[in-house]
Amino acid sequence: GACIRPCPPDGMPLIGRVPALDNVVMACGHNCWGILWGPFTGQIVAELVSGRQPPVPLRAFAPDRFCSPKKSRGRHMGQTPVGEQW
Repeated sequence: GACIRPCPPDGMPLIGRVPALDNVVMACGHNCWGILWGPFTGQIVAELVSGRQPPVPLRAFAPDRFCSPKKSRGRHMGQTPVGEQW
């Protein structure tokens, strides 16, 4: 529907490469500022896909910033891994 404004919990857009997915760049979540951020976001995405350094640091906009750290899986006896680890 109209007037749906995607916005991440911290209010910052998601801009950057998606970890573990080759050739995927995300640029979304601009909320009501998308029309204003569009040209600059387009420049950033163009720099990323062409292998050049974007004009600004992108860590604050990283698409994986809401992902929890990957925990090791498998069985352990105390601190010692036992059995199959995946």
